[in-house]
Amino acid sequence: MKTLKVLLIGAHGRTGRLIARRLHDEAMPFRAMLRKSAHKSEFAALGAEIVLGDLTHDFSHTFDDITHVIYAAGSADTEGVHEERAIDRDAVMRTADYAKRRRVQQLVVVSALSAFDPAHSGFALRHYSRMKREADEYVARRGVPYAILRPGALADAPARGAIALADEATKHAPEVSRADLARIAVDCVTLGIRDRMIAFVGGAEPIDALLDTLRPEPATLTRHAAPTRR
Repeated sequence: MKTLKVLLIGAHGRTGRLIARRLHDEAMPFRAMLRKSAHKSEFAALGAEIVLGDLTHDFSHTFDDITHVIYAAGSADTEGVHEERAIDRDAVMRTADYAKRRRVQQLVVVSALSAFDPAHSGFALRHYSRMKREADEYVARRGVPYAILRPGALADAPARGAIALADEATKHAPEVSRADLARIAVDCVTLGIRDRMIAFVGGAEPIDALLDTLRPEPATLTRHAAPTRR
């Protein structure tokens, strides 16, 4: 059995950096996929293995000896539909393909709450949300154990340690701290949460309590050889 190692895609983004710190704090070996070598030192300081890759080209080499993947990349607000298609859909689909080919134990994808209903997103978010939805649907049917996270609007605020579960009917909900999103992404790995879509917004329910209800039964954990919390 392979030793646990997480591939973090989108490591240099705002959420990706927080996930990297969380992985470091949890003493989980991880590989940070970066597009530019200029950012290597930041992640090397966290003990990460560094690999360079471009999401718009073949990046299958980044999956060598990987057991778990967290996809936290996303297009920037100002980049337009081409980048949304390339980063928020096509690269996610390729990630699922590579993960399937390499028999990765789990793929965690950071999506968006607006993926529930792209047609009713604001105009600026409509195409982005549709790309997220199409990527989520592909991941769910690709045959890789997955956890798809659909947070509401994100805020660069301190972690609260609490959220509220959401669904397609959730509107005008409190923002979610990126730090809490990072915690949930890593907890999905440590708790072995598989084949779940978790939608959430800001709220008052402790994250530990909510995620504990999504943990697989002990027999399932044994079958998939999921890691335990450190």
